[in-house]
Amino acid sequence: MLHRCVEGTRFGTITSVRTQEPVASLTFDDGPHPHWTPRVLDVLEEHGAKATFFVVGEHVDAHPAVVRRMRNAGHAIGNHTHRHPSFPLVSSARRRQELRDCARSLAAHADEPTMLFRPPYLDQDVASRYDAWRLGFDVVGCSVHTDDWQSRSADDMADDLAERARAGDVIMLHDAIYGQPRDPGRASMLTALGAFLGRRTDLRFVTVPSLLTMGEPVRTAWFKRPGRQEARIT
Repeated sequence: MLHRCVEGTRFGTITSVRTQEPVASLTFDDGPHPHWTPRVLDVLEEHGAKATFFVVGEHVDAHPAVVRRMRNAGHAIGNHTHRHPSFPLVSSARRRQELRDCARSLAAHADEPTMLFRPPYLDQDVASRYDAWRLGFDVVGCSVHTDDWQSRSADDMADDLAERARAGDVIMLHDAIYGQPRDPGRASMLTALGAFLGRRTDLRFVTVPSLLTMGEPVRTAWFKRPGRQEARIT
């Protein structure tokens, strides 16, 4: 279960931003994918939206042209490890190596990648958060998601996002599902994404780095056990 505790200090995980501006951030995990990520980029471009992609280093190495397209379109890129392990299940040395290897891949293929990190599966404990901090990473969770890694209809996901998204939210989606290269669920997610962006024209969608300049980051004590079903974030 996901535990959201009282808001913390700068050591806490960013989940949203308090802002008076009509802005929110879309984020995408587990890519880049050679088929799905370009289609996500097409939808974002159609609606004039910017996003933050938390990428897996081995996928960056395999699909550098997709990463360059992200950057050229003005999207932000964050670290999602090199091989997507659950951080509480691996050693401190492995955690730090995963972060460094992904950063090295990004340095080779992307100009000025951010120092933002999202843990795979959102799994995090105190020790893994400390390792990210030691290497200078700020951890980003989310305030809204729609279980897009499960079998849900596009209409259900679009309705869910449209009803729940608020100014300052960090919204988590997936442009790929790690370990499932042919996952058909991205088609539903893409349809939902386009419908959501078409309905919520009252919000402007910006990168996480831009969002952080528009208000006060909300930081929480965010700990999630590996393999446990997530509680719904509200």
